[in-house]
Amino acid sequence: MSAAASRELDALRARVAELEQALSRAEASRQRGSSADRPAEPGSARGPVAIGWEAQLDEAEQAAQMGNWLWDIGANHVTWSRQLFRILGCDPATDKPSTEAFLAAVHPDDREQMRAGLELAIETGEGSGARAFRVRHRDGAVRECLLSSLPVVEGAGPPTRFFGAVVDLTERRRAEQELRRSERMLNEAQRIAHVGSWSYDLASRTIRWSEELFHILGVDPSVRPTFELFASLIHPEDRHRVFGGAESASPLGIASPVECRVARPSTGELRHVQMAAQLLTDDAGAITGLVGTSLDITERRRLEEQLLHSQKLEAIGRLAGGVAHDFNNMLTAIFGHRELAVRKVPPSSPVLDHLTQIGTAAERAAALTRQLLAFARKQLIQPTVVDPNALILGVEPLLRPLVGEDVELAVLPGSRIWPIHIDRGQFEQLLMNLAVNARDAMPAGGRLTIETANTTIEAGDAASRPEIEPGDYVELTVTDTGQGIDDAIRHYVFEPFFTTKEPGKGSGLGLATCHGIVKQHGGHIWFSSAPGQGTRFTICFPRVRGAPSELPARAPSAVSGGGETVLVVEDEAQVRDLCVTALRSFGYSVLAARNGKEAVALAATYAGVIHLLVSDVVLPDARGPALAAALARARAPLPVLYASGYTEDSLFPGDLLDGSVHFLSKPYTPTQLAKAVRAVLDASAQARRAKGPGDAPPPAAA
Repeated sequence: MSAAASRELDALRARVAELEQALSRAEASRQRGSSADRPAEPGSARGPVAIGWEAQLDEAEQAAQMGNWLWDIGANHVTWSRQLFRILGCDPATDKPSTEAFLAAVHPDDREQMRAGLELAIETGEGSGARAFRVRHRDGAVRECLLSSLPVVEGAGPPTRFFGAVVDLTERRRAEQELRRSERMLNEAQRIAHVGSWSYDLASRTIRWSEELFHILGVDPSVRPTFELFASLIHPEDRHRVFGGAESASPLGIASPVECRVARPSTGELRHVQMAAQLLTDDAGAITGLVGTSLDITERRRLEEQLLHSQKLEAIGRLAGGVAHDFNNMLTAIFGHRELAVRKVPPSSPVLDHLTQIGTAAERAAALTRQLLAFARKQLIQPTVVDPNALILGVEPLLRPLVGEDVELAVLPGSRIWPIHIDRGQFEQLLMNLAVNARDAMPAGGRLTIETANTTIEAGDAASRPEIEPGDYVELTVTDTGQGIDDAIRHYVFEPFFTTKEPGKGSGLGLATCHGIVKQHGGHIWFSSAPGQGTRFTICFPRVRGAPSELPARAPSAVSGGGETVLVVEDEAQVRDLCVTALRSFGYSVLAARNGKEAVALAATYAGVIHLLVSDVVLPDARGPALAAALARARAPLPVLYASGYTEDSLFPGDLLDGSVHFLSKPYTPTQLAKAVRAVLDASAQARRAKGPGDAPPPAAA
């Protein structure tokens, strides 16, 4: 017999004893108030005292959902209380109590078992114990019941009567099921919300945990929870704060709310937990215990740190982009005036060496600004649909001398790799930066492996990589066998100017540039590493549909000038003067303006034809595209060459990438400017010839 059934049986025995006493008093009352020689059936005439006892007994039984019965074995006479009639679904006016009537009310599936139990009770002269069974009413309703009986022995010999009770457990079972359902819902809600609950009883010094709290704390549910265990799991550095500065840990001293770290005993993993507690008091106001919650905020903390890190990188990126923009204007002037000076210096002049050094330093500065712009995702890119395997194999010959002879380079392209949309030069820069980083991590030599594979991110993978949208990706992995990355610096790896190398050995922009290149192309980058176990960088680029484009051949072209009129609009005086000087040196007629308003006014008063607009993208009073539109309204549509230290995505929504907008990236030299101007003018002339004389736009003259 289960412990629960044993407790119910003990309760029934006590109740039966009470009912026997009540029946004895009712019997005595009936004998005083009536001449009947045996208990009357329910509904028969009763004296006022007997009726009072029976009414009280009936009310008690209804409240307890328990009916009683008395079975006189010798006379084979059975008496049921009113409540038992109700439990069995019988009518006191038409149904006569009997063992047969009782068994008829028992559910057919339980009937034989109950019949055998009654026969065994008569045979052994012992009670039936607690026996569960079901009752089926005439309307089909089924009730769950529990029967218990005790023998009544008068003098020596076997029992002459059996007294028993039937408890209707239907409502209790329904309530228990509802309670279990509520508990399951609560446990599930706590699991979803990652919040566990606990209670502490001050009198018994016992603590109870919910299922989710066991999971949060990393404790096996079979372990008996104690407050000492609870306190020991809190990180030593946080206990003083959790317990409100008390010298010894006490549940009554828990500060609320408070955040702390919890060390899971099985793995040592640290979880961030937010605790809250509430005192419990009795009616007199005395403290009886506490209830509390423990919310696992580990994932929230991780996302907050990720957001803060992202915001930090974004802020640095904006700063870097702005610095690079201004620096590129200065470099444009340096490059330009150096080239103009070289033209005027004889080959034998010692000044030429100084100009060469100026050019070398300017190139290094320009490379630095390109890295800053790549990190800030402000660099001009021209992505095309490419085969990543072909790009890797194309850059492999450059990587081998770069990593050195003591590093084994293994390139393992995957099979049937999907195409991606990326700038070829940026992809090569990405690989070279990662290769240099790997080489520096293996000063004594090692192995560098570059691999590609197709991968599909499912919706269920969001738990490990929530920043990646589900879909198809090409995965590029770069793995080295170097020193690895310490946990203390993991958060700084992609930050610009952060480096663990010796002074002069690196700018700290290599991995920051990689991060910017990947993000600017809609990709994702992360790494896994451990000290002494190497590092693995994983990069995912979205798959694109379409065939990879062929790499265009770059044929050297001679610089040629022209006699057309060019309108230059540039707010930086040094850059504007350089453009004017450079273009005039190539034979062009040049008009110059500092801003959009001045350019429109100059164009309105100029009587000749303006063949080309060379404009900075961002001007003090307008943007390049707006200025071009204003000039088109005032005169006629002009071909435009835009120039800037960096480009903004919102300026040219797709036009810059498909070739419909011409762009010259700063810093540039006079030769590069002349080539770009000639290319735009020639493309414009070719377009006019293709349209024919009738379709050609009018000259851009006032």
